[in-house]
Amino acid sequence: MNRDRKAEIIGAKVALYNGLAFGLGFLFIISFSAILLANGLLGIIGVGAFLSYNYLIISFILLYLSFPFALWVFGKSNSKNLIKGKSVIKVSAGFSFGVNLFIWLVFLVSQLAFGGFEYPLYLSVIIIGLILVLGMLTTCSLGFYIVKMTKEKIKTSI
Repeated sequence: MNRDRKAEIIGAKVALYNGLAFGLGFLFIISFSAILLANGLLGIIGVGAFLSYNYLIISFILLYLSFPFALWVFGKSNSKNLIKGKSVIKVSAGFSFGVNLFIWLVFLVSQLAFGGFEYPLYLSVIIIGLILVLGMLTTCSLGFYIVKMTKEKIKTSI
């Protein structure tokens, strides 16, 4: 196996192992909070709405299933960019925004495809806001940690 391919696999594994638990937990908190806040009464109606609208359940399932795939793909990209000599913060920004863009676009497209949202422009603006805010937050936190770990693993193994 050549050096670049080995580095890509290292980057994908580091992103998947380190990002999956934290990311899924954070996604659960974000999605459950949105459901609770969207329908008032401390979320009692929100939970009922979630359980009764199949299109929302499908969209959340697709969101959660796309997350490991996004981590794997953008983890490979981390290695390529680090080998090219890009800075850790630039690679972290690309990784964080890429993962967030991918998973939230999957959610948006599934919501628009199933026609479960009355105001698609409103939903699109919310998703764009989520991508920007979460991308910036994860660039300086978990994304930075994952890229730093990837760089260290590549140095020690190659």
